[in-house]
Amino acid sequence: MHNRKILIIGEVYVDQHLDIIENGYSTSRLGGIFHAARSCDALNIEYALAYYAPDYLVKDVEKFGIDVLRASSIFRLGKVDKAPNVMLIGQSDESGNQLYENILGRQAEYVSMLPFMQVLDDFDPTDIIIFPGRYGNAGILSNLSNYEGKIHIDMNYDCDDILDLDTIKIQTVFLSTSSTSFEEFFKEISYDNLIKYFDKKNVSQLLIKENRGGSWLYDFKEKTSYEAPAHIGEIIHSVGVGDVYDIAFMSEMVGTNIAGNMAFAAWMSSLYAQTIQQEKFKENVELIVQNIEDFVEMEGIRVPWNERVNYPIYMAAPDFDYVDTEKLDILEDSLLYHNFKPRRPIQENGQVNKEMDMNEERAIFAKDMELLSECKIMIATLLYNDQGTLVEIGNYQANGKPIILYDPYLKLDNMFLKNSCTYYCKTKSQVIDAVFTVVSRMVKNGDHDRRHAGGICGIDFCHQIPDAVHQEARFQSLRLVPYRTRCDCAAVFRNQNRNSESIKSNNSENLPGKIEEEVS
Repeated sequence: MHNRKILIIGEVYVDQHLDIIENGYSTSRLGGIFHAARSCDALNIEYALAYYAPDYLVKDVEKFGIDVLRASSIFRLGKVDKAPNVMLIGQSDESGNQLYENILGRQAEYVSMLPFMQVLDDFDPTDIIIFPGRYGNAGILSNLSNYEGKIHIDMNYDCDDILDLDTIKIQTVFLSTSSTSFEEFFKEISYDNLIKYFDKKNVSQLLIKENRGGSWLYDFKEKTSYEAPAHIGEIIHSVGVGDVYDIAFMSEMVGTNIAGNMAFAAWMSSLYAQTIQQEKFKENVELIVQNIEDFVEMEGIRVPWNERVNYPIYMAAPDFDYVDTEKLDILEDSLLYHNFKPRRPIQENGQVNKEMDMNEERAIFAKDMELLSECKIMIATLLYNDQGTLVEIGNYQANGKPIILYDPYLKLDNMFLKNSCTYYCKTKSQVIDAVFTVVSRMVKNGDHDRRHAGGICGIDFCHQIPDAVHQEARFQSLRLVPYRTRCDCAAVFRNQNRNSESIKSNNSENLPGKIEEEVS
């Protein structure tokens, strides 16, 4: 594995998945840097853990880390007092905000126990990856001024104290659009300005993970950008998939092929999201590694973060003030979380009532029709068999525009309605997957690509997506293909070519606080 020796630095948590129930109890497992450890284990990479955790976790960390995940060494850099380091997770599949809550996290106190230089002397890593926390990121980095290996930082949480750091050479800065750091510091910044900002930070590569839309990288030495697609499977959880991506990318399984390493990392993330069983994860990884060249060339989902708002989504539904619209409200929040632009006609244009005259009704109707025309995708939510929603579906079907039918209460009982839509979904997560799939086609083929519009190429049943490694064969009659053997999948897609054009950056100049000052 290219003689990699990776030192993983960060905190250990207990991840409590409130929405994954087994035997009547919510699922819990070791989290924090253990997600990266699972990736190293699956790839047979030599690694060590340097961690912070409360006393009660020490035995579990050492036993699980060494006996199960085959860590070469484990170093306890310090302990966490006054907090249990338990992370409550309300929405594991990340169809929307994951609703993390670090129990008593703000009152945690960190006590150093082991000099960091001793860790370096004992393990001698080729690569170090730091997952920031409130344990003192800057202090760790200050000890690395003479370190000759590669330093990588996943700047997703608690990275305030290293935003100003520019003296230590960093190989890779990983940044996720799903992270609190991105939300707080970088969300409104164009990629052009992110490049300007990190160009002053002695960083070699900036890699942005764009959740289900793929990933993007800028190489400061080569002045070149790269991108790779995501691969959407039936998601059990999305917790730690970014950490798995980091390790997979660092492993350089595809050598010097940057886009290829990004594509491989995307596959690793997809596999990790489909199971919480380490052995199953390792088995699936092995199958991909054995056919890695075929897999990294497969097309997937590519929807750049900054481009998503350019594909407004018409929310067809009985969105009236006398109807329970909770399902619609939650779906809207999830779309906004992923940087899409949902449009709710009744909320924007008003609701018709019995006191209105014909002219007022026609004015609202005209505005709704204009909005229908402006939007490029429809999500029709069947709260009940609303006549207006059915008419809106008919309008989109006649114009060959993609329609995602969302049936949260399982009310659909009409064959014509079902076959007038592009996707039929029973859950919010399936809807989000369908949105990414549809927009990905549009990004690649242009807004007017209608080859998968309802009634033209038929309907995809999102609830039938297999619980296995799969790949969408875009723009072909072949839709979602389960991975049955490593040869099956590779053979089907061997001749597909991946488009690796650099993404076009948004030109927004709105920069928050000190970041604006540094760029200017």
